[in-house]
Amino acid sequence: MEKHKEYIERSDLKGATHLEISVYYSKGGSGYFSRGTLRRGYYLSVTPVTLGNRSVSFTILSGYSYLLLETKRYSPKQFAAAVEMAKEHKERLIDAVIEKNKSA
Repeated sequence: MEKHKEYIERSDLKGATHLEISVYYSKGGSGYFSRGTLRRGYYLSVTPVTLGNRSVSFTILSGYSYLLLETKRYSPKQFAAAVEMAKEHKERLIDAVIEKNKSA
């Protein structure tokens, strides 16, 4: 399955050098950390990460995700629609993650 990813370099985050912004499909199910059920569909996530030569590291629970489009199954056409929908919500999610993880 496809995954759309981009990185934005930031210097105002504690313990991170970039923000990873991705759109992905999830089959849903039980959410261990959310203590509930995740819905099946396309999500936008923003997570602070540190990029190394061949690695990406992150701190668990430091980012946010947002359900863009709930669906019953994956399709390339719906994935493309979700990538377009992400453009509307990306800035709001980026601002929330920066506020949560800004350096002192």
